[in-house]
Amino acid sequence: MPKQHLPTPVFSLSVANRLPSWFQRPLTVTVLYFIGTLVLFIQSLATQRYNNFIIFRSSWDHMLHHMPLYQLYPDTYFDYFLYHPTFPILFAPLAILPVTLGLFVWLMGSAGLFLYALRQLPVAANKRYIISWLLLLELLNAIQSSQTNPIMAALMLLTVINLDRSKPMLAALFTYICFFIKGYGAITGLVFLFYDRKLTYLSYCALFGIIGTVLPLVVMSPAELLQAYHDWFKLITSPVILEDGSVRGMIYAMLHLPQQSGGIIGKTVTALAFSGLVSALYFAWKNRPLHYHWIIAGYLLLWVVLFNQSTESPTYIMAVTGAVAGLMMLPERPLSVILLGLLVFVTSLCPTDLVPSFINKVAVNYQLKALPCLLVLLYFQYYLCFTQPDDTSRQRLAV
Repeated sequence: MPKQHLPTPVFSLSVANRLPSWFQRPLTVTVLYFIGTLVLFIQSLATQRYNNFIIFRSSWDHMLHHMPLYQLYPDTYFDYFLYHPTFPILFAPLAILPVTLGLFVWLMGSAGLFLYALRQLPVAANKRYIISWLLLLELLNAIQSSQTNPIMAALMLLTVINLDRSKPMLAALFTYICFFIKGYGAITGLVFLFYDRKLTYLSYCALFGIIGTVLPLVVMSPAELLQAYHDWFKLITSPVILEDGSVRGMIYAMLHLPQQSGGIIGKTVTALAFSGLVSALYFAWKNRPLHYHWIIAGYLLLWVVLFNQSTESPTYIMAVTGAVAGLMMLPERPLSVILLGLLVFVTSLCPTDLVPSFINKVAVNYQLKALPCLLVLLYFQYYLCFTQPDDTSRQRLAV
């Protein structure tokens, strides 16, 4: 019988065993996550750069005093409050704390929940710590802005993890917590299409959706709540929040064109994005390649960031998490190593001050943060659309 040549491993056990023992200990990664977060907490206090936390904190006060949520309050903070009308209720436990304590709990809790979600991924223990190391820098980039993105990434992972564990109630709960923070976070709930107990999941989604939608009524009147929903939808669909971190922004930057909310480039990118999403879902259902549930989950985490007009640099913790988790689920090939390297270097490292200024300038000016994520998305697209059932059988034997 001829000898079968297996794919080259991304991180084989033999390589992992040659790494220093401290590198492989979960405690090492945990300590680094929290030390990094603590340093950024101290930096935020020293520089007074925690505007997003003040926005979240003030939203509860505005709701409590029946003030409009979606107006500018330049005397308190800059930028708009862009989140779901239910979010101030969810944030209330932190909003009532003193600012310093609230910010500490918020940042540490964000890092802790993110790390907890990574520990729940259905991969071998050695791959879990590799995933944690690969995502460390991107997490700290996101933590620095004190936004909701690390928590969103964790909740989106936990949605799929609980679907995978046949726990539709918890999956629905995490789906709707995502929705009541940033509406688009619920997109990972689409993975339910590939699992059993669909009606149970949808029933819990309906329950949590109704409860969460009317939850602000504990503070607001029905008329105020309707107005809040109207103002929120108007704001998130307006060009006011047009950012330049998406694929569309990268294309405009490379062509030296000004950002536009419409135009032929924007419409073409949107059409291609939705066509790709529909085809990925269809072929995943048709072909059922190895680990297709998680490749679809990674695809959705990438897609919702790459083609979102509100995407900015800290949002990429969601995309990079989906990319790394998906790549580590796939059969181990050299291409995966290359893509993981590009993610760490171009997406996570180049936009920071840790690289020479000329590299940072090119990465920022041309919005290259999106490029490796787009390449991973296309790789996932190819894998879902062109991997046949026979190929899947061979992959299972190789694994």
